Amino acid sequence: MANNWDFGPGHTNNGSVGVGGSINGVTQSIYEESSTQLAPLGSKLEFDDGRVFRYTKSAAGITIGLVCANDYSDGLLAETDNFTVSGSAGDREFSMTGGGSEFSTTAEAYAGSYIVFSDGTGGGSYYRIKDHTTASSDKITFQLYDKLVTAPGSDTDIIIVGNPYGAVITADRTSEGHNTDTFAVGVNPIAITSGYYFWLQTKGICAVKADYGDTATPHYGMELVVSGNHDGQVEAKLDADDGARTIGYHVSPTGDDNTYISAYLSCE
Repeated sequence: MANNWDFGPGHTNNGSVGVGGSINGVTQSIYEESSTQLAPLGSKLEFDDGRVFRYTKSAAGITIGLVCANDYSDGLLAETDNFTVSGSAGDREFSMTGGGSEFSTTAEAYAGSYIVFSDGTGGGSYYRIKDHTTASSDKITFQLYDKLVTAPGSDTDIIIVGNPYGAVITADRTSEGHNTDTFAVGVNPIAITSGYYFWLQTKGICAVKADYGDTATPHYGMELVVSGNHDGQVEAKLDADDGARTIGYHVSPTGDDNTYISAYLSCE
């Protein structure tokens, strides 16, 4: 069955769920990657055994069976303020002018991302960005999926954060990226080419590479986190990992260092 999705800059804003291997006519298998986008980013595919996948785009090549993280820098704008604002409640778009170089001049840099009003007028509100103009003289106009409840003002602070499934890389807890690229969102069931689209597994039984070099093999059901020694691998969650996100549970009878184990993912 054909679909009529609009793959515009921010893509669709639906919550489509597919069951049993296809989603609204998308036949891309969980064991296939595609250079062409075939479904909205974040689309959910669920099987009757409890496995869940999200349609995702890679921002780098990823070896099979690793924990993937949202690319911190993709579609991101750190908290900033002091804007000239044009927009009204009930509008689906508004303009902001910064003080020099606040906004990216790259087309569609924030499309599909989320804008949070972190302080000032409208503080506590957030909206998904459908598209935007290319910033010129640091002025940008955002088009939103939903109408503004309260229009931002010159005292409004904002944060822009990207779609979790809009650009993923191998999760990093070992190097310069360990403070940013550690928000685990799932495991890739196949090797992925940079810039390609694929089904990222987020829940259920999966195969994932394990780092058991510094810890004993965890017991059945023990919590797993991203390894602090090898990017993208998992290790048992110990006291030293307090604060690290649990991404699943060890459900293997055994586990050797630098080999693949069975785990139950819980990233949904």
